[in-house]
Amino acid sequence: MVSKHMIDVTHTEANAKAIKYIAKRYTPLSYKKDIIQLLHQIYPNWNFNEYEKMRLHELISNFLMENHFGEQALKFELFNIFKKKDLVAAFEIRVGNSRADFLTINGSTSSFEIKSSLDNLNKLKKQASDYILAFEFNHLVIDEKHTQKAIGLVPESFGLWSFKNGRKTIHRHASTNKNIDPEIQLTLLNKKDLKRFFYEVDGNVTQVLKQYSSMVINERFKAALKMKYSLRWNFLLNNVDLILPVDLQFFFKTNVNPNLIYQGI
Repeated sequence: MVSKHMIDVTHTEANAKAIKYIAKRYTPLSYKKDIIQLLHQIYPNWNFNEYEKMRLHELISNFLMENHFGEQALKFELFNIFKKKDLVAAFEIRVGNSRADFLTINGSTSSFEIKSSLDNLNKLKKQASDYILAFEFNHLVIDEKHTQKAIGLVPESFGLWSFKNGRKTIHRHASTNKNIDPEIQLTLLNKKDLKRFFYEVDGNVTQVLKQYSSMVINERFKAALKMKYSLRWNFLLNNVDLILPVDLQFFFKTNVNPNLIYQGI
């Protein structure tokens, strides 16, 4: 992994304002001069002009992963767990008015909603009510400070995980969700997906619901999701040594050659 070669910036005295500033403004598409400007928030007296752009990205990624305890760090923890398993995974999956932060698809679907130390739980109850209509297993990945409050906001079928210093703690295991709504599942698929996996009725949602049982719809739904996201997920796996932890979701969405991003202008 690139992370093995990261430059140590963990001893910085950067304050919370600088951390928030950098996290809000950094993107993998940032120009070299913009990354240097961000780094000057924590190292105002350093001269970064001779640094290669890749090294600057490493500095930012390492800094954010060590100091900004947001969802990016927890997404990286989930990626590390599932990258060696025989499955397809995806980031930011729309369900109703919510977006599941992470989803795995294999013999079953498993959603993961993240609530970091920087998040509040105001939307959690609504998000959980959306996810139970679509996925067989659901999980909440939280900072430990949210544990007691979160338990009362999600259904009993939800698993509850937290991470500390890279170690996972399971506060509650997920159980099979029995509230799946086939119609909601079908709304997660586009017209092309529907025609491919329900070709007998030309992807017409009303006809699909009339002609197929919820069990059949669920199985084809999973097959559609695996096909939909397999290329993007495999791109991450095939380029894992080139992608910095903080940028995982960007490369999942774009599948752009990391060298073009990290060694550009």
